[in-house]
Amino acid sequence: MNTNVATEARPGIGSELAAMRRKWRGVIHRGPGRNGLTPVLIASSIVGITLLHYQTSTQHLLLHEIYQRLYYIPIVYAAYRYGLPGALAASISSAILYAPHIFMHWEHSHVYMLNQYAEIIMFQAIAVVTGLLATAEKRERLRYERAANELHQTYEELRQAYNQLSRADRLASLGEVSAGIVHEIRTPLTSINGAVEVLQTPGVSESTKSEFLQIIHHEVDRLNRIVGEFLQFARPRPPERSPTDLNQIVRSVMRLCQKQAAKEKVDISARLEEPLPSVLLDSEQIKQVLLNLVINGIQAMPGGGALKLTSRREPSAVVLAVQDSGPGIDEFLLEKIFDPFFTTKSDGTGLGLSIAYRLVKQNAGEIEVINLPGGGCEFKLVFPVAGNE
Repeated sequence: MNTNVATEARPGIGSELAAMRRKWRGVIHRGPGRNGLTPVLIASSIVGITLLHYQTSTQHLLLHEIYQRLYYIPIVYAAYRYGLPGALAASISSAILYAPHIFMHWEHSHVYMLNQYAEIIMFQAIAVVTGLLATAEKRERLRYERAANELHQTYEELRQAYNQLSRADRLASLGEVSAGIVHEIRTPLTSINGAVEVLQTPGVSESTKSEFLQIIHHEVDRLNRIVGEFLQFARPRPPERSPTDLNQIVRSVMRLCQKQAAKEKVDISARLEEPLPSVLLDSEQIKQVLLNLVINGIQAMPGGGALKLTSRREPSAVVLAVQDSGPGIDEFLLEKIFDPFFTTKSDGTGLGLSIAYRLVKQNAGEIEVINLPGGGCEFKLVFPVAGNE
């Protein structure tokens, strides 16, 4: 069934993608090109730490232990900003500046001197490890940036394709509705035109005039009905929903259709679960839906039959079913049954079930139709219990 859908794409997805792209682009481009002071800051840190070593007496062993660990800060930071080359540059620079201090001030303590040379080796090991990790992280960030760009581009393409399909769907729906209106209106207009031509013929008897005036009156009523149904289909009024007992609607519809059912030799029966929980809906709109389904069921059994209405409660919903014992609906027609202007009746407009479908949806319900195994078909309405929507 063709349906009109809004062409506006969800703004949240596009904005999130754009924000993601800006975020990763900003992370990736934060580097030496963006901030020329960063290399100077790293170099100054290494030089400053080295000066602390040279200016602190060897008697303060704890301070020297702290100073030598401070080298790791510029090394790790250089790795984060510039990857493995930056980390090695910082670690080698630290080793070059720190080694003379070890040789000049700690030759009296060979054990501690060897420990400091081992610390220099650790500078290089830490630089390699953190540099490799930072390089891998940067590659991942670049991959995410490319993925975000591709995702954004794909989203834009999908959005454009969605808009084009939506426009095409609206045009197709408009063409289908227009063709349906033309088809439905042309027949009564042709009858009216023929009747007027007969009435204009000289010497027409009074009985003939009366007969053709009745034809005109009948066709005008038919036009009014077509226009009314079309307007209701195109612009249904908003539902005025209130707590309602569906069983009361069923009983009211049965009273209205009792005479027509008897005339067509159709036996109407009901099996209603009592009590049913209230559902929020517009009782007049759902009464119109049920009336349409019952009349359709009666008309589907021109030779007589049985029509059964049932109601039951499910855990969070109320179900109303209309079953007839007619010939059923061809399987290939089931998916079109709610399409506007689709009908198998010679004098039908094809809007009754379309209007019913829309009214049920407006009242937060669901409607479906199935063929029964033993013959006939069933229309099922499902409405959420008040408070469970």
